[in-house]
Amino acid sequence: MRNNKGMMTIEACVIIPVIIFMTIMIIWIGMLSYNRNAINSAVSIGLTLGAAAPEKDNEEIAECVKNKTEELLEDRLVLVDDPVINVSVSYGTIKTEVKASMESPPVPGMDIFKSEVWDLAQQKEVKRIRCSRLIRTFNRVGRYMEENCSESSETIQ
Repeated sequence: MRNNKGMMTIEACVIIPVIIFMTIMIIWIGMLSYNRNAINSAVSIGLTLGAAAPEKDNEEIAECVKNKTEELLEDRLVLVDDPVINVSVSYGTIKTEVKASMESPPVPGMDIFKSEVWDLAQQKEVKRIRCSRLIRTFNRVGRYMEENCSESSETIQ
């Protein structure tokens, strides 16, 4: 029978670093997917809010979408600097582009992660809901009538 002294120490020296490395990589990949999901949902909610505002000007919609996206991303991203949000509104579409990046962990001996930065950029486009000119005119006249009727009723009383 052979002497097996020290066999468990050698096995532990091989297995423990592999387990630690895999645990750290799972945590980093979890943070990466969390950040991507947070950016994706913030962009989607901002675009939905902007698309549902047919009466506003292009600048107002762009500002509204950008503010909502910034509000949803504020203090939610992990290990990411402030993202850059660009919103462009044209006649039929609203387009949002978010540029953000996350530094990858230093992994010695692994050539899989050659870049030092993981890209979290998202770009989405949605069709803008537009009312017909007749409906917009009716809405404006209705608002005008409500404002004037409320003012005239206050002066009568």
